Amino acid sequence: MSSIGIDFGTTNSVLAQFVGGRAEAVPIDAPPGEWAELGFDRVLPSVYARGEDGGPRFGWAAKANQRLDRFEAVKRLLATEETVTMGGETFIVEEIAGLLFGAIKQGAAERGVDVRKAVVTVPANSRGLARLRTRICAGFAEIEVPILINEPTAAAMAYGLRSSADQNVLVIDWGGGTLDVTLLSIAEDVFVEQASKGVGRLGGIDIDRLVYQKLTEDMPDASSWTSEEVITALLAIELAKVRLSAAEEVSVELPRGQRREITRRRFNEWIGALVDRLLVPVRTVIAEGEAMGSTLDQVVLVGGSCNIPLVRERVSDLTGREPARGVNPMTAIAEGAAIAAAILDGAHDADFFVTTEHALGTSVLNPATGTLEFSEAILKRNQKLPASGTQTFVPVVDHQEGVELEVWEGDETKPLGDEENVRLAGWEVALVPRLRDEARIDLTYTYDVSGLLHVRAVDGVDGRILFEGDVQSLSGRDPRMLVAAGEKVRNALAGTPGLDDHPAADVPRELPSDVREIVERARRKVIPFVPDDEAASLGALVEALEVAAMDGDYVAARGALEDALRRHAYLF
Repeated sequence: MSSIGIDFGTTNSVLAQFVGGRAEAVPIDAPPGEWAELGFDRVLPSVYARGEDGGPRFGWAAKANQRLDRFEAVKRLLATEETVTMGGETFIVEEIAGLLFGAIKQGAAERGVDVRKAVVTVPANSRGLARLRTRICAGFAEIEVPILINEPTAAAMAYGLRSSADQNVLVIDWGGGTLDVTLLSIAEDVFVEQASKGVGRLGGIDIDRLVYQKLTEDMPDASSWTSEEVITALLAIELAKVRLSAAEEVSVELPRGQRREITRRRFNEWIGALVDRLLVPVRTVIAEGEAMGSTLDQVVLVGGSCNIPLVRERVSDLTGREPARGVNPMTAIAEGAAIAAAILDGAHDADFFVTTEHALGTSVLNPATGTLEFSEAILKRNQKLPASGTQTFVPVVDHQEGVELEVWEGDETKPLGDEENVRLAGWEVALVPRLRDEARIDLTYTYDVSGLLHVRAVDGVDGRILFEGDVQSLSGRDPRMLVAAGEKVRNALAGTPGLDDHPAADVPRELPSDVREIVERARRKVIPFVPDDEAASLGALVEALEVAAMDGDYVAARGALEDALRRHAYLF
């Protein structure tokens, strides 16, 4: 089985596999001819729609049909929104994204690529909640995600596979919805993030909307366009934007027989302010790298928006470097994720490390002002993962019986209410009443290698654990609700290639400690939340594995339990 990487994008998604020492993107959808000619032959638009028969439509079939109810850019909502509505029906955001992961898996299966496990990329500036929910979405499609890696790191790995030199690489990842800027060092096939900064909502979608606004300013009837006509116009504008990367002038066909010409010069004038916003985090990351003594050797541009000539020119002027050649901006991130998967599988000799994009702390009361503030960071920004940090706090008053423990992510130097700061989770924690001067709470945050956060609060006097939260506690979702949502996704995808009964995989001989790990995963994270009949079936598989492990020949039993648990990969 090949090592798989998935770039789950705001506007387009890509799957790649690592085979024979190289990573290659797999065609998982069939674009219209004009898009295929422009390099979109290996991407699946991240669009979900309902067909006239009520069945799901994905990718180009959903994007190109203006008559269908649709949902686009769900990735932007994973960090902030609970639900979305389409066609009068309400979904949790993970359901829509889970359906798209199912479409990716289906497209791969139709080309003979079996996707049971994959490394999935996330924006470097992605919040903890968005990271967790990304894993849940993949799990709904029965894709196990051993690790999430940052998109710029993946892009650097795709570049590094083509270059053996040790160097510091600035990666600018500007796609459809997000912007990431990351400085990485590459030394002896080890990739380490040095500094990173980004903007959560800035990309090709915003460029398209801006051009739409400019083109329709002198069109009085545009305000009366139907939703289908607006979709038609935006698709034509997106195609024109792509063509302007090679042409000096293009024609845009708009609704009701109207047409507008756009020159590249005019287009550059319109988007100049957005490109200026791109350059702000670039300057920040370069300055932080210089402060650490890192010289800039190479610039790698990925993401569709980085194909725009003005972007490449402005970045070159700022950095004094021409963008690296030989990297496909559309597929590099997925290819890098496949390389990371190969490293984890032992199929490629290299290593990688990522860092925290935001500081992590808690909320504390300032006695002087009576207001809540962002604490001193428990985990600093740009800290290498895995990372762990502990700080000690005291109650506000004597004999306090409880405290609200909050996890905040953002910038510790800014007010708690600043838009940069996001509350990830909160819990009521009981305390042993003591005098304030005699009480303390030791709060520990741990980010594991997959980029997910674990929280532990300990009574600093007697060592009693006050609270310990696993990754599920940060999702804001009841596991039973996730099981129900996962079942809805599977029902919607029923009968599609790659989503039904797989033959059991060959499982290499594992150590007894790994047997204990999968048994505990089943008993603690899955069995308590699934229906009784399925819980009984899983329980029987667990018992069979335990018996087999005692005899030393447990490969088949472990494989059977793994296959059964993969159905609920979003729970662990």
